[in-house]
Amino acid sequence: MSNATNNNTKDDSKAALVNSKKTWNPNTCLSDHVDVMTSLPRILGAYVGPDAIEPQLNESIMVVVNSANQCPYCQGLHGQLARMAGVNDPERLQEAQSAEEARKLVDEPAITYARVFAENNGRGSEAGAAYADIVSHYGEGKAGSIRALCWFLHWGSVGGNTLNAVLFGRLAGSPKQGSTVFFDAAFTAYYGPLFAVIYAMNQGLKLMPKVPVVVSSGIGVLLTFVGGSFIAPVGVLGMIAGANTTST
Repeated sequence: MSNATNNNTKDDSKAALVNSKKTWNPNTCLSDHVDVMTSLPRILGAYVGPDAIEPQLNESIMVVVNSANQCPYCQGLHGQLARMAGVNDPERLQEAQSAEEARKLVDEPAITYARVFAENNGRGSEAGAAYADIVSHYGEGKAGSIRALCWFLHWGSVGGNTLNAVLFGRLAGSPKQGSTVFFDAAFTAYYGPLFAVIYAMNQGLKLMPKVPVVVSSGIGVLLTFVGGSFIAPVGVLGMIAGANTTST
């Protein structure tokens, strides 16, 4: 088999992989951005304030959402942030195939909710029932923070997967079904620089040791403001366009 054939086979496999993951189309992109935008105050409150979630659980929630969504950018970023926060074996948490498997590693109701949220895109009766469970366990304030963290990671992970579907799917000649050239081009122009920075940041975080709580919280605040600066304009556009949001 020639090198050209081998390369084509690898490209086709890569395209099939990125196109199999959860991604956005124009409608779901706008509706999710509205939900994440309205969650921004709660996301900030998950890092600082009376309803803050301690960093180990905070980052475990992020990793568990991504265990379902499988975004490589989020795996790199929050895998390292989880390690820095003191989470034991974040790699195994990332590899969990179910809420039950994740709970064996971190035994918190928030972990079950994070996986259910990811599997249902934060919507529907199953996500609603799981949210009621964490309200009864943590109270309304902290439960709201947990849900907001799930929306934040949902935004990052589906966004990263959407970008990769363009870079390794469409540009390899295998666009994802339902995508459009205009949406893919606009999305890549808008979010490409952010995910390039995240990729570079992930390499540097590998060198970081475990850090104090205040440092983990500070990084979370920084990520909220940076992410919010990208989320808000698209969220406003979604509101103007009347995007359908059905978050629980």
